[in-house]
Amino acid sequence: MAPFAEYEPQNHGVEDSSVAVRHARQQDAVAIVAVDATRQPRPPSHLDWVAAQLARTDAFHVVAQCGDQVVGASAVKFWPSPADTPAGWYVSGITVVPGWRRRRIGDRMLAFELAKVDRLHEPTWSVVNARNGASLDLHARHGFVEVARAATFAGITFEGGTGVLLRRLARAG
Repeated sequence: MAPFAEYEPQNHGVEDSSVAVRHARQQDAVAIVAVDATRQPRPPSHLDWVAAQLARTDAFHVVAQCGDQVVGASAVKFWPSPADTPAGWYVSGITVVPGWRRRRIGDRMLAFELAKVDRLHEPTWSVVNARNGASLDLHARHGFVEVARAATFAGITFEGGTGVLLRRLARAG
């Protein structure tokens, strides 16, 4: 199980119009846990954690759905200021089920989230593993720029040793 998509910069995929992106609801918690588990194994308590996250008022949760199947999940959450990152809105866990990748689902989920944060007229931040080329490219397509690199950010330690702190300024809408 790979923690993130294999990097194929030449393969951008084609948008799948059968997939709808929408706000996540409490009843999506089990499906979001299943999506999260495609990245790495999750403990049984993860369902309670996801349900609590969906109840947050300082977060925007998104799912991508085809028919009755949730095939992607992501969130933008407000993080208070840890010592090594600024306080603000952070993209969190853009995940697409492996068999559904390369259909522009991550692009659409991120665009949906960024439109919400742009209405707040605040920048959006993200912390990405430096080895995750697909995610770095996705963020760059949406206007994120690198701010810093470090072994840890906000308590996250990165496989391979380096994380990238990214920022995107709010866009007028």
